[in-house]
Amino acid sequence: MSKTGPEIDQRFSMRNGVESSDVSMRVGNVSDIDEESTGPMEVPEPKKNKSFWRYTFPAAFSSLGAIYGDLGTSPLYVLNSVKYPHKEPTERDIICAVSVIFWVFTLIVIVKYVAIVLFFGPNNGEGGQVAIYAKIARHLKIGPKGVTIPGAPEKTDLELLSRQETVSSFVSSTNKAWKQNPTVVKVVSFVVLTACFLGCSLIISDGLLTPTTSVLSAIAGIQIAKPDFDNVLAVSEVVLLVLFCIQQFGSHKISFTFAPIITLWLFGLIICGLYNIIKYYPAIFKAISPHYAIEILKAGGIDVFSGCMLAITGTEAMFADVGHFGRAPVQLALTCFVYPALMLCYFGQAAYIIHHPKALSNPFFYSIPGGTNSAPYWIMFVLATLSTIIASQALILGVFSILSQLINLDCFPNFTIIHVSKSHAGKVYLPMVNWMLMVGVLCTTAGFKNSNNVTAAYGLGITLDLCLTTILLTLCFIFVYQVNIFVSAFFLLVFLPLEIVMVISNLKKIEHGAWFPIMMAGICFSFLCFWRWARARKVDHEFSSRARIDNVFPSLRRTAQTVDLGRGRSPTRKDEDESREESVAEWNENLIVNSKFGELALKTYDGVAIIHCESSYQNLMSPNTVPELYQRVVSSFASLPRIVIFCSKRALSVPVVPQDERVLLGPTKIQGHFRCVLRYGFTEEMVIDKDLMQHILKSVPGYVELNDSPHRDQIPVPVLHVFDKSVVKSHTYLSNPTRNILRKAGRRVRIFAIEHIFSPITSIFNFHGQYLKIEDEAEETQRKLFVGGVVRI
Repeated sequence: MSKTGPEIDQRFSMRNGVESSDVSMRVGNVSDIDEESTGPMEVPEPKKNKSFWRYTFPAAFSSLGAIYGDLGTSPLYVLNSVKYPHKEPTERDIICAVSVIFWVFTLIVIVKYVAIVLFFGPNNGEGGQVAIYAKIARHLKIGPKGVTIPGAPEKTDLELLSRQETVSSFVSSTNKAWKQNPTVVKVVSFVVLTACFLGCSLIISDGLLTPTTSVLSAIAGIQIAKPDFDNVLAVSEVVLLVLFCIQQFGSHKISFTFAPIITLWLFGLIICGLYNIIKYYPAIFKAISPHYAIEILKAGGIDVFSGCMLAITGTEAMFADVGHFGRAPVQLALTCFVYPALMLCYFGQAAYIIHHPKALSNPFFYSIPGGTNSAPYWIMFVLATLSTIIASQALILGVFSILSQLINLDCFPNFTIIHVSKSHAGKVYLPMVNWMLMVGVLCTTAGFKNSNNVTAAYGLGITLDLCLTTILLTLCFIFVYQVNIFVSAFFLLVFLPLEIVMVISNLKKIEHGAWFPIMMAGICFSFLCFWRWARARKVDHEFSSRARIDNVFPSLRRTAQTVDLGRGRSPTRKDEDESREESVAEWNENLIVNSKFGELALKTYDGVAIIHCESSYQNLMSPNTVPELYQRVVSSFASLPRIVIFCSKRALSVPVVPQDERVLLGPTKIQGHFRCVLRYGFTEEMVIDKDLMQHILKSVPGYVELNDSPHRDQIPVPVLHVFDKSVVKSHTYLSNPTRNILRKAGRRVRIFAIEHIFSPITSIFNFHGQYLKIEDEAEETQRKLFVGGVVRI
């Protein structure tokens, strides 16, 4: 059976990103609800340590194959990319360089990301800059209109029902006045959204460069053993093609397959590092002293950072991939295994170079014990080749994660999201994004041709991303966690100057190819800004175009009433709610409707109309209005079926929704009209099949009696599905012409972008008719009606 009003199961609450529009009918005011039901939702008991570790260890192992390929293969090229103070680096130069690598990695990756960002940054289990933005937007109420941001405060559905039109804020009352200042909130809203979009754009552009870099360098390694091999580009393209084709199997299967390779690779780094340290220069550990790092910075300037920061490539992708594995597994694998392995490898290479200065041209392969033709050399060569190919996986999964979050926030086209795990909502696969990314990577690889060209362009986007995360997390500390302003400023002043210095040191790479990722990031950023702007205007139009019930049916308009101003008390919230509930007069059978042909008597007939609404938020949060689609149908035909259902769909953060809890149904203020929400788990296909359709209809009061009435003669009541097929167009400027060339050009760009980019994409990916499955299209009992129109924004 469907659930209505107070019978709604509370298991799907704001904890799972379910908004108050998930519930279907208004219940009493706050005072009418039992005290027990107004408290916070009951939080499940924490998992036992045994169960926690039973998941954490396998997930940590699996994360090695997906997240740490990029970080783990950095020893292949870092030390020979550093700009040393002397043309032929001295022993002290090598010690100082590895000291910079150690401190940059420790401060940025371990202290900032593992100890701070991974604790305070994720939102509802997801990572990346989008997650930090979502946290800030939710607490300051500055998120996209009509969108419920996952991770909202835990409130029971009954309490949310009683506050459908609430104006109260969930922001702590301990906030200082300046934090609530509208000007401050407006500025913060602009800054966090801009930083979020820019950070996402940089990761997407990095998603084009990282697979190109890793695969080209891996295949080019064959030339060390076979110098006459000249098919590096062709083989790289084939490897990349295969890499993107296997993404459909899901991150859990791919990462678990790749994890043993990365594990063997990291163990190999540990062995090589320890061997070189013990044999050549045990005193290399003195590089841990920051004195050496400061010394080389004094001698070589900030240009030293441009090579040393390559040791932390993949850090931002690691944060974005948290949703695929969880925070604890990522922290465990990095701190206890990846970090020690990499540091021992860097120190081992430095120890070897001190005794073999000529090995600086390729320190990793020259430092492998046994020489270039030994068994260890070929084992590490094969592992290096496979690991660098796997390094692409971190960025690919990172792009999937951030775009799925942007889609849920209505900041990106509604591409199909496939959840590849039944137990973890963050493991997603986006087919359209995968193929678009594949085409982009293949073209990028063909353009750069070899790994040296790509490496010269690598690094600038990554350092910019680090700065943006620091800024966003600082604002998150201030506005979400209410951290003291001085503590937040301390965090900012510790990390941001270091990251800005790394950005400046990488600016010289622009002329050597770094312009490409910046250009691609600019294109992605422009698209995200345009899409959010267009969607905001589309949503504003949908809200403003909703018609009041008494405007559709004039006979329901209430007459003016005399108000006693001498009652001696101010109106209460209950009075206000009652006035809203009574804003429509009593229903009667002789309704007059405002049609296109004037005021006509409304005709009704046996049947059911299901009006499919795009947003459950708009459908259910405004009890005195109806969708524009409904008004168009009524005004065009001046007739209605006896039963009308406003239907919308919602995806929850649980794998499967039980059948008896899938349908939420409740009455509206118009007799025979109902509001319905269909809830699906993230692993379920959002379709309306024959069984679900029957379940919905049998839940509607009066349907069974209407269907079984004698005059029907056992003929089923016909059901009409109504869909909106409006076309989005730009505003015209016929009434406001201009001779200004720039303004005229801007208007033409606006018209082109809306009508040739936004409108086609919206019509393709927001078409809701595809969710309805009618087994027999020739069947007379179910029909589809598509109502067209033009929406101008």
